[in-house]
Amino acid sequence: MLVGQVHATVYDAAEYFIAPQMWDNSGRLQALVDKVHDEGGGSILLASGQYIFRSPIHWRSGVSLQGVSVQSTILKMIGTSNWSLFIGESTKQGNFPAIESVRFEHFTVDGYEMKPTSYSTNCKAFNIRPIQDAVFDDLVLRGTPATALGIDFLNRVYINNVRVIEGGRNWTPGQGGGSGIGIGLRGNEDENFIITNCICVGCGNNGIFVEDQSRFGNGVNGCSPMTEGKGQIIRGNIVKNGRNHGISIQGARHISILDNLAYNNAGAGFYANYFMSDVLISGNQLLDNRWGIYISPASNVNGFDGVGEFRDITIQGNVLRRNQTPTQIDVPEGIEMRQ
Repeated sequence: MLVGQVHATVYDAAEYFIAPQMWDNSGRLQALVDKVHDEGGGSILLASGQYIFRSPIHWRSGVSLQGVSVQSTILKMIGTSNWSLFIGESTKQGNFPAIESVRFEHFTVDGYEMKPTSYSTNCKAFNIRPIQDAVFDDLVLRGTPATALGIDFLNRVYINNVRVIEGGRNWTPGQGGGSGIGIGLRGNEDENFIITNCICVGCGNNGIFVEDQSRFGNGVNGCSPMTEGKGQIIRGNIVKNGRNHGISIQGARHISILDNLAYNNAGAGFYANYFMSDVLISGNQLLDNRWGIYISPASNVNGFDGVGEFRDITIQGNVLRRNQTPTQIDVPEGIEMRQ
């Protein structure tokens, strides 16, 4: 199934006793997801209302979820332990099948009533890996203790008009995860995705984050040595008021960061480390951050061993104003600056 294709079969969640204000809809939605998958795929429709969830939903290929609107269809996570609302075939490393041919549209996930006693990176709205031929469109994700939209090893994925409010609200400096939109790379040779028209406000570690996963162990998704996933566009997003960096790239090949607006972030408007090559950073406005652009080898960052290659990086046509430090680039070669 191609990205953007709509499932022909529609399932009304209300007919399967999934209802607003129930004590817990987790089991019923899980049963419906399994049913739709087993019957060849389709779209689950959630009517207006606030739906309570107290445990995760294991998502399946070929199953899409649609609400009425982000204002009227609210999925509320409630709990005192760390779990993610939507999880994939596996959240661990290893060789496992991708979730594919899915769409998530027109609803809000509210995580403000998740009150775990400790921080974990696995307390998200979405926690799926790998995933392909997928669309995330017209969503609001708010108040998740860890990263709001955390998905790894993407191919042919479109992320559009996702508004994240205080994603990673339980993140503190020095911890991992805790971003608005966080994408993990190196599960496929080509990891093509587009992030566009999104707004991330007041997030923790990063607003939008792309991260190479090889530093966490070899053989992710059965690939050993790991591939170097490439082919991404991050364009036309707004990232503001973050507690650390705005847009952060920590390991990427063949990536374009274009026409974004990052302002009032406590760290950098644009931050990069670990490695990058064949990168275009162009047309962005980076305003009122601690750094406008900060590119630093990972050996300069606590907790990282080994640095990949920085090469063929073009930085041009960006607007940097009122940042405490406009640019700090600690890589001696491979970067062409044309402001």
